[in-house]
Amino acid sequence: MELPFHHLNNQSPSIKFTMEQEVDGCFPFLDVLISKNDDGSFSHQVFRKKTHTEQYLHASFDHFPAQKLVVLNMLATQALRISDEKNIDREKAHLLNVFVNNGYSKHQGLKAFLKANKGPKVKGDLKDRVSGVHLPFIKGTMDKIGRILRKHNVSSTFRPLNTICRSLRSVKDPIDPKDMKGVYVIPCSCGTPYVGETGRSINQRIHEHSVDIKHGRTRSSSLAEHAEKTKHHICFEEAQVIAKIAPFYHRKFREAIEIEKRPRNLNRDDGWKISSCWIPALSS
Repeated sequence: MELPFHHLNNQSPSIKFTMEQEVDGCFPFLDVLISKNDDGSFSHQVFRKKTHTEQYLHASFDHFPAQKLVVLNMLATQALRISDEKNIDREKAHLLNVFVNNGYSKHQGLKAFLKANKGPKVKGDLKDRVSGVHLPFIKGTMDKIGRILRKHNVSSTFRPLNTICRSLRSVKDPIDPKDMKGVYVIPCSCGTPYVGETGRSINQRIHEHSVDIKHGRTRSSSLAEHAEKTKHHICFEEAQVIAKIAPFYHRKFREAIEIEKRPRNLNRDDGWKISSCWIPALSS
């Protein structure tokens, strides 16, 4: 079936949309293949295109184990929800073979189907939940930390250090880091730095610092106070972006870390404090 659409001026060619056609009594719709039986009834199973590679997140990949098992659970759940009694055994056998080809054991595949049969877990009351932590996954280290956190009723989620998004170059035009939110450092001619953070453009915040010095606002600006007392040159042209960070709490903690790493600075206060247990890690 073809649906032509014409522009109002009728000068451009029509755009045609083609719908899927029934082939040998079968009709694919999204992830479902609908088949017509001899008695006039319909059966349904999982539909895969001929170009489907059957390649999923491999068991050997450096991801948190729970994230890899989610792939098995999702495919098992899809099979049980889409396939009818006539096709479920064939679909189950197919997926178990796919799991093995992707590095998983048959036992893990059967366990995924068992979990899918039980259905989703009932979520508890939000009031009874404990705040969790998000950590980068490093095999052999972070999984042990996750087990320790679970003993103290603290949930943990993990994310891979390297992702496809980080590996690919953005198709957008590059943006000057100083036009973004984040943490920055401004050096003085004496070598003493000033560390700051802003939820606006870093360029805008640097301009405000220069205006404070120009008008001698020593009460509101530690940079202006230092320049007034020492007559040193504040090197705005050498200002650098330490990190491009948008979330408020992330910026505050990163600023505190950078100030801690530079004990000789022009900041009047240390901003937010970080736990003393992290100090050895910052100096390593």
